[in-house]
Amino acid sequence: MKRSFTKFLGMVLFLVFGMGKMNAQSNVMSGSSENVLGMKVPKIESFVLVTNEDGADIYKSASADSPWRVIWLEDDEEEGEVQVDVTWSDKKAPSKYTVEKDVEYEGVCLLLLGEEGDFWKVNIYKDYAPNLEVGYIKKADAKVAAFEPLTADMIKAPNNEKLSPTVVKTSGKFSGLVMDIGSDEEWGEEWIDVGVLVNGMIVTPESSQVKLMRDDEVKKLEFVFDKESGGVLLRYPEPMMTDSEGALGTWFDPAKLTDNQIDQMLKVLGKQKKSKGVKCECRIPQGDGSRQTFYLK
Repeated sequence: MKRSFTKFLGMVLFLVFGMGKMNAQSNVMSGSSENVLGMKVPKIESFVLVTNEDGADIYKSASADSPWRVIWLEDDEEEGEVQVDVTWSDKKAPSKYTVEKDVEYEGVCLLLLGEEGDFWKVNIYKDYAPNLEVGYIKKADAKVAAFEPLTADMIKAPNNEKLSPTVVKTSGKFSGLVMDIGSDEEWGEEWIDVGVLVNGMIVTPESSQVKLMRDDEVKKLEFVFDKESGGVLLRYPEPMMTDSEGALGTWFDPAKLTDNQIDQMLKVLGKQKKSKGVKCECRIPQGDGSRQTFYLK
């Protein structure tokens, strides 16, 4: 699978779960819990944390002689982007690509699927490489870390690394709903990731994203489903922006959405084709209170 993106090197933090000696055939998506999106949620209890300062190689099977994960890179000068394929080293790269070994860096957490000899079996699904789901890392390169649940207060607390707002509904009809504003200044894009806070982590379906477009000519919010792109667009006027006093920036403010507007947004999102992948965000107890993102399929 090939996907274009400009900030590839910044997209490496995501994780893996585990309880030490789990059955290698365990299904990480078997967990379920009541939530406003009616989605199935993985059960996460602990993680494997990469401890090798040089990073951990990812192998195709539980053997250091097996193929390892590599990145095929191709510069697209016209678009100013990098074309990326992530695959195994036993596949020959087309001549237009350069090839680099792809490792999991120190401090990255991976979802544990089981163990085989001296190797951890881990989930390696990434948003830009969804066709690779399972790999192996040496036990010597990682250790097991405990799960630390997120709470609504943690999510809403000021975060110097993220200035845009995140809203968590803690009561009422939409209790547990998380609306997280994301943006890409380079492309002038802004969106809402719509997920749920369940079992101590934020779980967001890849298909639950609402693109934002400020339009001061509209008198009320307009949720539009674009059949051609399969996406949802929200046009909104200036009063829906964050209030300037005390705000860390100028953003669409999901806290200003009424229950009726949220209900309308979820109904329009329901028209999208459901994705198999989810983005999860939780905490790893490393002493700095940081949160990490990982992807499951």
